[in-house]
Amino acid sequence: MAQMILFTGKGGVGKSTVSAATALHHAAQGLRTLLVSSDPAHSTDDTLGIRVSDRPTQVAPNLPLWAKNLNAEALAADFFGQVSGLMEKSFGTLPGFDSSMMSDLANFPGMDEAFALEEINRLCLSTEYDLIVFDTAPTGHTLKALSAPDYLNTFLLKILRMKAKIENLKGFFIKKGDTSKLVALMEDFIARIERLKTLLRNPEFVSINLVSIPTEAGYAECARTVRFMQTMKIPVQNIVINHIIPNYGQDVWDTAVANPAAALVYAEYQIQQPYLLKYRQLVSDNKLRMVGMTRLPFEPRAEQLPQVSETLWNPRGLHFETFPSIDLDSEAGKATLRLPFITSAKWTRDNRQFRHSDEGSFGDSWVVLDQLPETVKINRRKKDNQVVLTWEPEEDPDDD
Repeated sequence: MAQMILFTGKGGVGKSTVSAATALHHAAQGLRTLLVSSDPAHSTDDTLGIRVSDRPTQVAPNLPLWAKNLNAEALAADFFGQVSGLMEKSFGTLPGFDSSMMSDLANFPGMDEAFALEEINRLCLSTEYDLIVFDTAPTGHTLKALSAPDYLNTFLLKILRMKAKIENLKGFFIKKGDTSKLVALMEDFIARIERLKTLLRNPEFVSINLVSIPTEAGYAECARTVRFMQTMKIPVQNIVINHIIPNYGQDVWDTAVANPAAALVYAEYQIQQPYLLKYRQLVSDNKLRMVGMTRLPFEPRAEQLPQVSETLWNPRGLHFETFPSIDLDSEAGKATLRLPFITSAKWTRDNRQFRHSDEGSFGDSWVVLDQLPETVKINRRKKDNQVVLTWEPEEDPDDD
């Protein structure tokens, strides 16, 4: 099962740049990483400097990094095409019935993003990748997508009420099989989105991050998103503030009187300060983490992305623990592996591999632990979400 790092935020705040830099960072650590964008603008192509399609495209031949653009509108249109066909079969004989209302539902704000989220859920449950980095559509679409089951449940209830009323009318006939297929199709999709929301509530597997900028509109949308996520019981971990003007010091600011360029930068610096204070209060009140990204002296794309990645994922920046994580203490003869939802574990001495199975996984995963000694006996103990391997450390001949 893959882990996921999700970025959302107002359009134009730098989500695609932050997402691409994050995917690059983890791929450089050796994780099989897929960068997925559902943003209709598909800025991923421009950010990476390569052509990205709806199929995984490898970003560089020597890097385990792939990118993919989701056509969320097509996914939604295909689903509601199926619903429309079943509606026509069930209710098409009714006077005045118009199955085209399905098209209106498919275009409901956030409905396309709901199908993008469902596709992300499928990718996370596969074993093709270790990490999915999700660059979402602007915040409003993402938040409405999380509410999609409510809209669809309401619509489904109307269908069932309409069916019950029609069945009481003489002279009309409804094909029961078609109606049951229609209900089953919609109930299945609703259930999948609800399962995704359960996944999003698990910080062991998912990191939810907001990207914003120090402006009135940026702060207002960010604070609104934090409140909405709290009502959904989905934990937000980090807020990334982009385009911050650094404090160049009083010596530089004093030149603003005679230097129009310095005056322009200083004015923007002053405008940002009250909003940065608001962000600090927001993260303090909600126990979040804020990571600041200053305005860059270059275009953050293609060959410049590694520099953005190093800035964003430095020790004081973003952090997300990927699995399996290994805490090795050779002197004490102990290695602790953290593996959420582990169901089985086996240590193979010959090739020093550790095999484990996770709930929801489609197969076993292997971890090579070539740091462990070859000749000693390894004891294995599984508890909760971790496995502890212990051994008697070999004596160093130099100690004699």
